[in-house]
Amino acid sequence: MRSLFTKWIQQTKAQELRYLGILGFFLLTANLLAAASFTFTPKIIVYVLIQALICFFFAICIRHLRLNGIEQEEKSKQLAYLAYHDTLTGLPNRRLFEDRLKRVLLHAQRYDQLAAVVFLDMDRFKEVNDVFGHASGDQLIRLAGERLLGCLRGSDTVYRQGGDEFIILLESFTKPEDVRVVATRIQNVLDEPFILDGKTVTITASMGIALYPLDGTRPEQLLQRADEAMYEAKNLENNRFQFYASDIDTMVKSKAHMENELQLALEQEQFELRYQPQYEIAGRKLIGTEVSLHWEKGSKQLRKLMDWHKAADELGFMVPIGKWAFLTACKQMKVWQEAGQEPLRMTFTIKSSQFKDDHFIAYIADVLQETGIDPCLVELDLTESITSSNVQEASKKLTMLKKIGVRIAMDDLCTGLFTRSGLEGMPLDSVKLDSTLIRDLVDDDENQLLAAAIVRMANRLGLNLIAKGVETEEQFEYLKFLQCTEVQGKLFSSPLSPAQFLTLMTEKN
Repeated sequence: MRSLFTKWIQQTKAQELRYLGILGFFLLTANLLAAASFTFTPKIIVYVLIQALICFFFAICIRHLRLNGIEQEEKSKQLAYLAYHDTLTGLPNRRLFEDRLKRVLLHAQRYDQLAAVVFLDMDRFKEVNDVFGHASGDQLIRLAGERLLGCLRGSDTVYRQGGDEFIILLESFTKPEDVRVVATRIQNVLDEPFILDGKTVTITASMGIALYPLDGTRPEQLLQRADEAMYEAKNLENNRFQFYASDIDTMVKSKAHMENELQLALEQEQFELRYQPQYEIAGRKLIGTEVSLHWEKGSKQLRKLMDWHKAADELGFMVPIGKWAFLTACKQMKVWQEAGQEPLRMTFTIKSSQFKDDHFIAYIADVLQETGIDPCLVELDLTESITSSNVQEASKKLTMLKKIGVRIAMDDLCTGLFTRSGLEGMPLDSVKLDSTLIRDLVDDDENQLLAAAIVRMANRLGLNLIAKGVETEEQFEYLKFLQCTEVQGKLFSSPLSPAQFLTLMTEKN
């Protein structure tokens, strides 16, 4: 009975308890007033005092039970917190980690993203305990936890596994090298000296990294593989991190190496430009050139491992490299013109990072003004993926470029924006047939139908049509039959050095 009453008191709001107290006070007052109309006798006085004592006792009981209920509620909250958090650091513990990991993996699966489990173990932590004592060791664990929290994003989580081990859960990544950046940041913050009771202590940490879904899709699988990778890191050398999959580790390290190589190449101007001739189909007249970027001085082994153009775009180097290429090509064309060569159109491929750069349009205008090149001789190639991600914003930028006077081409046209309304929404001058479409053009009926449809649409919209990657006479004749206007490819010439292209122009003239 008492437990039921206690439960009722705990669930009763403070406002309701105040009402009960007020009611008791009025009952007592009413009894006193009623008693005042009678002659006070010892019996009546005793009766009133008993009622007063009952009200007072009832109020004390309510207050006691209410405070007891609040205390029990606080204890329940504290026990719930301790069940999911580490008592030393206040960080979430393994139990909470497992629940959180399941949620993160579901999110990564839904949005096609990467997630990472990082198993971290402090190197030589036992020496700190032996030399400075366990109190200093505990202090080091707390400070390390604070540093880990401080160097991560709000969406990432640090967990205390126990002893000198932590588990870090990283979510919402698109490529493995992003995880490497975070791991390097963790190394850097732990490399800074710790002050323990006035004494300077330096530690390092070994980390193992398992990626979802590359290394596993189940929580226990990722934990096990991150743990294995951590022990592999310790066996190799302290103060390092190791990906579970060796090929990913190689790729990530290569990406970091590529970043250093690209920076050096940019500083030393190791890049070279090549010029591939473009011809009118009617008469095979030389009318322009596509400018391409080459890097022969870089590490051949590194360039075999990855596409350096793509890596440069992802790492942010394509913006400065592209600026160098555009300025160099415009200066080269100016030299040729001053030497008496006929002005030719120059086509430049624009990468995503270049097009998104806030200063891209201004730089194009500045270079044209500096070199004196006629803007109508400059054509900028953009791929479908650049414009289709945000058609309205892309159209706005293209309109601004058109005001400068340059030509705009849609490169590698295949199926993405292959609608009349899509093409009409862009201020284009040319479209280019994808080289993969040209490769099987003669023998593939579907490619023939698609190419014919694109040619008809380009003609109706008044757009120039250029076929890339033409390698055989059969392809050339079929494009001529389709009434394509311009071609380029190995059938006519591979990309040429400036000296070779000058020779070609001289011969054509």
